[in-house]
Amino acid sequence: MSDNNELVKTSTEQQAMQAYDPNMAYGFEDVKPEDVIIPRLKVINAMSPERQEGKAEEGSIINSLTLEPIAPTAKFVPIKMYYSCIRWNPDRQADPRIFCRSFDGKIGENEDGTLACSTCGRNKFDNSKSGKAAQPECTNYINFMGFLDDNPMPVVLSFSRTNYNEGKKLLSIARSMRAAIWNYAYTIGSVKVAKDRNQWFNIQVQMAGETTPEQRALAFELFKAYEHAQLKVDYEDAGSGETNAEPDQRVAAEI
Repeated sequence: MSDNNELVKTSTEQQAMQAYDPNMAYGFEDVKPEDVIIPRLKVINAMSPERQEGKAEEGSIINSLTLEPIAPTAKFVPIKMYYSCIRWNPDRQADPRIFCRSFDGKIGENEDGTLACSTCGRNKFDNSKSGKAAQPECTNYINFMGFLDDNPMPVVLSFSRTNYNEGKKLLSIARSMRAAIWNYAYTIGSVKVAKDRNQWFNIQVQMAGETTPEQRALAFELFKAYEHAQLKVDYEDAGSGETNAEPDQRVAAEI
């Protein structure tokens, strides 16, 4: 009888070990993707909190959640592109900090309910005005969710304001390849720009060749997990001297 019990015990342990997959992220089966805040790849400027607190150097690119610097050799693998809009309160110390927010660039959510962005129009230039008064009250974002080739953590690469054209450039390159967006990776760097005596750093991307089969498998896995999720990203109202420059419609043609 004792021998039989030992055989049953051994068989049960073997089955448990065979069922266990060390590559699976167990313990998060009930977590909703929209409840997880996705970090951004953030370029540090003179007025960035991380720079003010001595946690990062100006011009560096970091993970906004872990504050880890992104190596110049790191490659970004995009898995999903999407738009978003935020109407920031111009008073950075006020509450609420955000007047209205659209997670998809189509429907905005504010204290009065929901409103179609196309009806609101605050994310567009007012051609009846000039100068600063003509600039959009709401900030447009073009976003790419993805991961770095040396880290499977999902991150978001966002472009807005004067850097919006760089996002359009990335989108145009990726779309022109006529393949899944994760079939190609991109290097990420920072570049100093200047306008009207103001200087700041923007993120710049360059194509870095094809991805590996392993990277494509991970990209597809993440894509399926976040395909229909409402992504929550820790955006911030940049205070780098940027202005809401109008996106250049000729960018795609110039590539």
